[in-house]
Amino acid sequence: MSVEFADGERSKKEMIADELRREIGSGRIRPGEKLSEARLAARFGVSRMPVREALKELETAGFVSVEQRRGTFVKQMRKHDILDLFEVREAVEGMAARLCATRAGNELLSRIDEVMAEMHRVVEAGDIDVYGDVDARLHALIAEGSGNDRLREHYRLLVQHINRGLLSSIVSQRAGRVTRSFDEHVRLVAALQSRDGDAAEAAMRKHVRSGRAELQDEVAAKFAP
Repeated sequence: MSVEFADGERSKKEMIADELRREIGSGRIRPGEKLSEARLAARFGVSRMPVREALKELETAGFVSVEQRRGTFVKQMRKHDILDLFEVREAVEGMAARLCATRAGNELLSRIDEVMAEMHRVVEAGDIDVYGDVDARLHALIAEGSGNDRLREHYRLLVQHINRGLLSSIVSQRAGRVTRSFDEHVRLVAALQSRDGDAAEAAMRKHVRSGRAELQDEVAAKFAP
């Protein structure tokens, strides 16, 4: 049975979940690491209750797993699990791009242009760490532009399960990947602006497949076989 928090307790739970999600995504907390409720409660200066609820939220989102009589551990994703998720991502984001091209309003397309301009500045500066954040914002806008709430929910959960922050940082380290990714985004956004659903879906699918192929070369050394 879920425990109802007072507003202050709920905000504590959300703060803890957000911070742990960031640390797992960045690799600061490693796959397989045990998360102690007591240590986390002491670290955040709270009781165990908001920590417990935060860990439940992370378990639902696929960041951690609970092992009976052992505790809570950061989820270890196997290579084939990650690559399977990228195949699902290709289908979901491909459909999002198709719908965005035909449904998005001019205001949202203008926001996409603004993000692309920021992405160009980041690429020129060679700031790999910031690139991942800007890239995530662009893809979220495209999902928003689909106008399909169910699809957006699938996209949100998929991104959480993929552990996007960590995997994005891995693939972005490959020589030339950021430039290649930006060029793929340019073609994608051109299709969106032209209201060409077929071209937008094709461009998105190609972009995700490209990232998957480059990730495949990197991920074996960082995750359990």
